[in-house]
Amino acid sequence: MVFYLLGITVPLTDRPHKIHITPPARTARGLWAPFLSVVCLSGLIGCNDVSKAPDPAPGPGALAIVSLSLPDGVVNQPYATTVGGSGGITPYQWSVSPLLPRSLTLDPSTGAISGTPEIVGTTSHTFALHDASNPAQSTQVTLSLTINAAPAVLAITTTSLPSGTVGQQYSRTIQATGGTAPLSWSIVAGALPQNVAFNSQTGLVSGTPTAVGTSNFTVRVVDTTGQADTQSLSILINPSAPPNITTASALPGGTVGLPYSQTLAASGGTGTLVWSRTVGSLPANLALNPAGIISGTPTNTGTSTFTVRVTDALSQSDSQQFSLTVSAALTITTTSLDNGRVRRSYDETLRSSGGTAPFTWTVSPPLPAGLVLNAATGNISGTPSSTSNVVYDFTVRDSTTPTNQTFTKSIRLRVTN
Repeated sequence: MVFYLLGITVPLTDRPHKIHITPPARTARGLWAPFLSVVCLSGLIGCNDVSKAPDPAPGPGALAIVSLSLPDGVVNQPYATTVGGSGGITPYQWSVSPLLPRSLTLDPSTGAISGTPEIVGTTSHTFALHDASNPAQSTQVTLSLTINAAPAVLAITTTSLPSGTVGQQYSRTIQATGGTAPLSWSIVAGALPQNVAFNSQTGLVSGTPTAVGTSNFTVRVVDTTGQADTQSLSILINPSAPPNITTASALPGGTVGLPYSQTLAASGGTGTLVWSRTVGSLPANLALNPAGIISGTPTNTGTSTFTVRVTDALSQSDSQQFSLTVSAALTITTTSLDNGRVRRSYDETLRSSGGTAPFTWTVSPPLPAGLVLNAATGNISGTPSSTSNVVYDFTVRDSTTPTNQTFTKSIRLRVTN
């Protein structure tokens, strides 16, 4: 006996048969379910669970090119990058139009670009990607490729460095040309002078050397592309010149009762200079401090002779003898002037003491007509032409340094008939 089941022929025999039927994936379960339920209940046919028929397998994702740009290359230097894709079904198939610059190739199966470019410039290329699905998916993107000129050869141009001096600031920059900035510097052999440092970013050698001698070392510079160059250099550090006192031996004079200050000077030497008196004595109430300043307010007149020593940080020294004269305070000693007579010759000289010559004299108000004051000598002379009875202010100024002394006295000068 034959049982027809929706076009399926099932022979019936004396022995029961069970046929397992799974509806096709593309057939809606709703069409098969009522009928199969009846058949399955009859026991004639073994059925899989119609309600649990599997869903269709998901299809491949959309094909896409994930590379958004190409890195720059350098002419005559190896170049390698890969254009990447995603989605679709592998294996992929790549192509490019127009062709890449000479000596660069695209691997059609991997998207890898490799080779050694020979031409400088920027070109535009359209990359197409095809996958293995049926029908095949495809996509494309246009990217620019820039091949730059090779940087100039990196080379250290400094071949020698000037000598330095112990205790004096040293500063020199090692120079290089070519390469691609930024540059990185280092000392790869030897050592710099004591207390001198090296800047790895600028190539600056700087510091204050503290020891005499020659230092040999090797400098290396590297740029961002990996170019490098080395140079052997040396720096000679000389001993510093000893200090030399430059102040004249005859010091500016002082005045009793007036503040005095004079700074001694020296050239050369290393570090801080320290001053001291070694022989003789300064004028009373004057002192020399370690900075080389003689100061105080002298109390006695006279000339003092003494020796001063200056010493630097390396114990180098210089000595010199000085003299310093302290004078009495400037004053006008004239207390009165002789009377003059009209139309008769007059000659009288003002007197002063103390201070430092030469002196300068002035008067206020002006003397009577016919009389003049000699500014250098203090002499009043001439022939007065009219009577007078005036008190005049006579002023004398000396040549004390750094500040002149002045003294003024009021004296009456009478001229009669």
